[in-house]
Amino acid sequence: MTFTEISHELRMRILPVRLVIFDVDGVLTDGRIIYHDDGSEIKAFDVQDGHGIKLLQRAGIDVALVTGRYCRAVDNRAEGLGIKKVYQGVHYKVEAYEKILSETGLKDEEVGYVGDDLIDIPVMRRVGFAVAVSNATSHVMPYAHYVTRARGGSGAGREVCELILQVQGRWEKVTQRYFQS
Repeated sequence: MTFTEISHELRMRILPVRLVIFDVDGVLTDGRIIYHDDGSEIKAFDVQDGHGIKLLQRAGIDVALVTGRYCRAVDNRAEGLGIKKVYQGVHYKVEAYEKILSETGLKDEEVGYVGDDLIDIPVMRRVGFAVAVSNATSHVMPYAHYVTRARGGSGAGREVCELILQVQGRWEKVTQRYFQS
């Protein structure tokens, strides 16, 4: 996917991004929660979203997960992707966001956030680059600088990763090994 038709304002929001925070349920998953009889749950993650996250990391852009629920599957996915900043069971996401800023020394304008529901709005209002997935609740849309074409859990994360890498001029470098003969 190429992003040649984005506004100058959006470009200026994406250029300083050094960290992308993803919500999990409804963003990196389709939002469904499947319970086993024993109470454990299953989440399905999109492999292309995961590869997009790895490309961001390869480009030197850090990634964090902040989610309102707790699920061991999220820890497993984060570990598999090498994501060290994982905050689960967070009911007021601004607190986790402020902790991340404190630990990294980053400023609001250096952070991107991808969300889909009411709980995400306070952080979306603060970050330099706020993204809503296409199937986010309508209340979130006014706070998004960008709305993905893809749905949460179906490539929205990858779309955001590619957008950032292309705007920052890092796409060719992080993907060149795939196109060499």
